[in-house]
This record gives sequence, C-alpha cells and structure tokens, in this order.
Amino acid sequence: MLPKLFRTNTRTLRYLILPVLALTLTHLVSYRKLPFEAGYQFPWMIFSAVLLICAVCCEANFICYSQLKKRFTIHSFSRKDIFRQLIVSGILTGVVFGFLVYSINYFVFDSITPITRFLSALLMAELIILLETLYFITRDLYLHHQVQTTATKAPPVWKITSGRTTQMIDENDIAYLYSQSGMVYLVCQSGRKLLTQFNSLNEVKERYPMDSFFQINRQYLIKLSAVDTVMKEVNQKLRVKLSPTAPEIPEAAMISRYRSVDFKKWMAQ
Repeated sequence: MLPKLFRTNTRTLRYLILPVLALTLTHLVSYRKLPFEAGYQFPWMIFSAVLLICAVCCEANFICYSQLKKRFTIHSFSRKDIFRQLIVSGILTGVVFGFLVYSINYFVFDSITPITRFLSALLMAELIILLETLYFITRDLYLHHQVQTTATKAPPVWKITSGRTTQMIDENDIAYLYSQSGMVYLVCQSGRKLLTQFNSLNEVKERYPMDSFFQINRQYLIKLSAVDTVMKEVNQKLRVKLSPTAPEIPEAAMISRYRSVDFKKWMAQ
C-alpha cells in the first residue's frame, strides 16, 4: 500500500484528497451543518472558499518544501533539518492562511472572522500542513532508500583496459581471473580471455567488490559459476576444474587444505 502511495504523483494525490478535505472542513468547521439536519442547503460558496484556501496553502507548502530540500541531501535528514522544515512550513501556512481567510471573508462574504473561530481554523490548517510535510519527508526517504537498494543489487560494470582498448564488462559476464608473472587475465563466461590493466589480484580486490568471488589460491579469483568439478586430492587438498577454459590458462587449480574449509563453506552458500 505505502509503496504505491509514495510513487503516486504528488499533485495527483492532492487533487484527489483536497475536495474530500474541503468538504469535511466545510461541514464541520465553517458551515457547521450536516446534510441530515433541518434547513440544510449545500454551501457552495463556503465550499469553494475552503477548497481554494486548502489548495493554496498546500501548494505553497509544497513549493517551500521543494526549495528547502535542495539545501540538504535527502539521505541525511537530521532532526535539525526536519525541525527547520516544520517551523518554516508552519509560519508560511499561518501567513498564507490568515491572508486568505480575512481577504475572502471581507471581500466575498462581507464579514470579519472572529478571532476564536480563526484560531481554531488555523490550528486545523497547521495540522493538515504538518501531516503533508511529514508525508513528503517519509516519501523522499523511502524513495531514496529504494534507489540505493536497487543500485546496491545491480552488478557493477568493470572497466578493463588492454593496450589501447578499453572495454566495459558486466560482472555477470565474468567467470574468473587468473594472475601470472605480474599480469592478470579476465576470462568471460563465453571463454573469451582479456589481458587487464592490473598487476595482481590484490589490485582487483581493492578496485571492485568481491562479494561474488572467492580466491582459491594466489593465481585464481573465481565465481561459483566457473566451478565445473571439485576433486579430493591427498592431504585434504582440493582440485577444482574450471569452466570455461581459456588458451594458455590451466583448466584446473589446486586449493590447499587450509583454504579448502572456507571454499566448502563458500560453495554451500
């Protein structure tokens, strides 16, 4: 429910809620009569005035929120930022609401709103704007979290430079990396072998996230999809056959008994 609500266009949501809100305030605060009471007539003028006041106050608050939000990053909302946002929204609402109420009553209804009635209506307006502002803050935090989560789950793209050629390789296309004589080769799932700009596997590990990889020895950094078969050797060593194979790269690698335990745990994940 909340995800759909947060992804709904703000103005669309306002257009749906404001008439209902204005209708409720008209009958409970301004007109103070309900349809089933004697002498009831739908108060079109009052309803129109209340709807206008609600629309202007909410729009002014939305513009104010949008301008203030530009001054700080959405993911680092502090208590100070939230408090400042609420204070500014409250002051702006009081000014706009007061101007509209007294202007409409004086020029349209030819009357002056009693101070007690004005204060009760202002309190209601401030409560509505408070809820609207808290909705904006909650929505933006949620959407930011969703974007960050999606970005975290998305596999990174590796920038591989070989001589004068630079290629962008999706992490999903990588099978394993092989290091020999100060050179690191990348083997794709298709079996294509690329010479990279790295001199050691440690450089690769410092540059890119290794959540999907396991270093079985000094020469190989592999993904689970590259494991073809695992064979037991003497002294609790393991022999791993890799797939796909690549020219001039051994198709099998040895894992010491000290690494074999971690390798089995990694395989079991």
